[in-house]
Amino acid sequence: MIEKLNRLAYKEWIKTRWYMLIALAVSLGMVIYIFFSIKHELNVWGATQYFANIILEKGVVVGKFKFIPVITALLIGLPQFVPEVTEKRIKLSLHLPMNNTAVIYSMVLYGFAAVAAILTVATLLLTLLMSICFPAEIIIPELQTIVPWILGGISCYFFIAMIAMEPLWRFRFVYMIFAFFVLRLFFLSYGLGNAVTAYPVLIAVTLIASSSILFTSHRFNKGDY
Repeated sequence: MIEKLNRLAYKEWIKTRWYMLIALAVSLGMVIYIFFSIKHELNVWGATQYFANIILEKGVVVGKFKFIPVITALLIGLPQFVPEVTEKRIKLSLHLPMNNTAVIYSMVLYGFAAVAAILTVATLLLTLLMSICFPAEIIIPELQTIVPWILGGISCYFFIAMIAMEPLWRFRFVYMIFAFFVLRLFFLSYGLGNAVTAYPVLIAVTLIASSSILFTSHRFNKGDY
């Protein structure tokens, strides 16, 4: 069993390794851009005025970070699943001596781990760079604000897998609309640190998204792929 999973993981690595590097480079590049934007605004406004604006107006200075999780999900999810289905490569994976659901979910777990690892590195770099400019009283609420965006990126990845595995295009279109409106929940205009109250709902939605692939993969296994 371990050997089969290793082979499957290696196949996914071959497929996604360059996209992972691109996603990592884009993520870190955007974090560095956010840092220099903060440094510029600090120089323009002065530390006292800038900090006061953040605290009194609950301004979010890392707003551009919201694009990183979704871009990462797209860069990992699309190359991982779309060619598998459109070019029918997944037939080879499903012919492994493993349960088909186990094969598909192993692929999903691999992609989830890749997305989570890239977002973790980006968040750690953001925290490190913010510590140069801000005290903990500002850093912690800013990090609390990006959690929904990270969960949104992870949910986006799961939805990509769900949509790709759906065998019928008319249902894929419905799922795309559904995913769009669900993902909007993660990107509402939460004030600085205010997103904490929404964590339980957003975590629940993410868990539901993670299981959605079971439904469409079952339909895919029954369909004409």
